[in-house]
Amino acid sequence: MDKYYKPSGRFSLIFLFYFLLVSVIAFPILGLIYAYFIWYIPFIYINFFITIGFGFLIGFFISIIVIKKGKVRNPLLGFIIGLAGAFLALYFHWAIWIDLVINAGESYGSNRIGITVSNIQFLQVFSLIFRPDLVFEYINQVNGYGTWGIRGATVSGTFLWIIWAIEFIIVVAISGFLPYLEAKKPFSESNNSWYQEIILPPFNYIENQQQIIADLLAGNRDIFDLLNENVDSEKDSHSVFTLYRSKSGKNYLSIDNKTSKIDNKGNIKFDSNQIVEYIAVNSELSKLLLDK
Repeated sequence: MDKYYKPSGRFSLIFLFYFLLVSVIAFPILGLIYAYFIWYIPFIYINFFITIGFGFLIGFFISIIVIKKGKVRNPLLGFIIGLAGAFLALYFHWAIWIDLVINAGESYGSNRIGITVSNIQFLQVFSLIFRPDLVFEYINQVNGYGTWGIRGATVSGTFLWIIWAIEFIIVVAISGFLPYLEAKKPFSESNNSWYQEIILPPFNYIENQQQIIADLLAGNRDIFDLLNENVDSEKDSHSVFTLYRSKSGKNYLSIDNKTSKIDNKGNIKFDSNQIVEYIAVNSELSKLLLDK
């Protein structure tokens, strides 16, 4: 048995069907929601987190539907699928957002903070989606005069291109990274199914990280004797064990240390440090761990 899991690089062509499915259902809906959020929330700092959420949701849907159901075991392909999904979702968003610009109505508020009422016309959006030349032409026009501002100053030109570029990078990076990680997870080629993923209750913090790796590789039965669940995972430093089980009898284990720290506001935060990822463990060690 290999010491660590390695993806086979294989995939099922059925992933194309699932990608088409999310492309015609999930991505337009996400693009619609994102466009309205960006349009009606006039706070750039809040919009930054909305953008992160948009990228996360794209990556999430691709991971659980396209990668999981499509049985993609090729991390590079998973990343490429994530990129393609991000481009499509962003394009839907732009077509919808441009339609909001076209149908902009009354503005309310002040020079510093305000909103402009607008709603899309579905037939108009539908026609825009099939006219990318018009979409990009409108984008260039919007960049010339801007539609929103910061502290009373309208954002346009080079500065607006930079903001849009940052938005694009955030969405694409997150959307590509999540499917990449999903495609790396253990898959049983003999059973043609993903391993069962079991996240165990938090254990005490692992001090000697190299020793636990060596013990796992050696199949040491005493390896888990010092583990205990007597930790407050909301406050204390702790470790997280994730076991991957299969009917084939092969099992894999990932371990992360979570180090507790207090930020400037007095809130408890955790730094994550991966000790080992997808290391092979035999059935006996798996049972010992599950019985802890």
